[in-house]
Amino acid sequence: METFSFAFSVTGPIFLTLIIGYWLAKIGLLRRAFVDDSSRLVFLITLPILLFINIFTAEAELRRELPLLAAGLIGTLVTIPLAWLAARPLTRGDRSAFIQGAFRGNLGIIGLAWAANAYGNSGLAQAALLMAVVTIVYNLAAVILFSVYSQDIKFSWRKLARDIAQNPLIIAIVLALICKQLALALPQILLQTGEYLASITLPVALLCIGASLDFSLLRRSSLAALGAVGFKLVLVPAVMLTAGWLFQLPAQSMGVLLLLACTPSATVSFIMARAMGGNSQLAANVVALSTLLSIITASLGLALLEVFFQ
Repeated sequence: METFSFAFSVTGPIFLTLIIGYWLAKIGLLRRAFVDDSSRLVFLITLPILLFINIFTAEAELRRELPLLAAGLIGTLVTIPLAWLAARPLTRGDRSAFIQGAFRGNLGIIGLAWAANAYGNSGLAQAALLMAVVTIVYNLAAVILFSVYSQDIKFSWRKLARDIAQNPLIIAIVLALICKQLALALPQILLQTGEYLASITLPVALLCIGASLDFSLLRRSSLAALGAVGFKLVLVPAVMLTAGWLFQLPAQSMGVLLLLACTPSATVSFIMARAMGGNSQLAANVVALSTLLSIITASLGLALLEVFFQ
């Protein structure tokens, strides 16, 4: 019973914050302009600061996390072609939405929040490093999907490299690793200011995600949406945990790997599906349904992991 209490203490507050954001939007206290501006503030400023501070001040070193990063990389590289195969029976317009929703998780907000709740700053630092590696793979996969399914929009490898190099989250992680490697001593006033800004990141971001959800879409969920959600919340964590087991990761690293694998489908999958001329309604259904069900799968997975790794 204690293991389930621990698991729910990790995922429950995040889910409730999303629901509060959804409710505040419904009653008009969170308006679209505020959500848009806050989302940009989080992505461009406060989330990069959060990642920098936690990696820079973490006791763990990059080389000690290489097995975790390798497990996450291999697991992601396995799940993407599996998602493509699973989408083959669908019509062409549904495939891109299914694939994006099936493998691409909301690592930057929900994944980091879960890791922080479960393991504190050390877990948050591990999750940030893993997120950086997996995000690069996500972008590579997105380019391939664009080239296969989009007839109007073409992306080049040069543009991909530029987008990755300009991504503020990846820049923050790389700078933190460089500063940490050089053993730089940043002024305390800068670190404390950074902590102030970082502290607003996850609550504001979760409220914004909640405000953007449309659970009315669940009434129109199809078998394809259910299949994508099942793939994302069950198969992806199973593949990731298998990779972690092969690398003999310790308990906390396995927990971080599981929590990031169990994240609901990222809202960007809806944007990508629409840009590729795919079924954006299906993509929206996958995002909403996986957000609702991820609380169950992540809690059960974390509880079982606690049992087997005690």
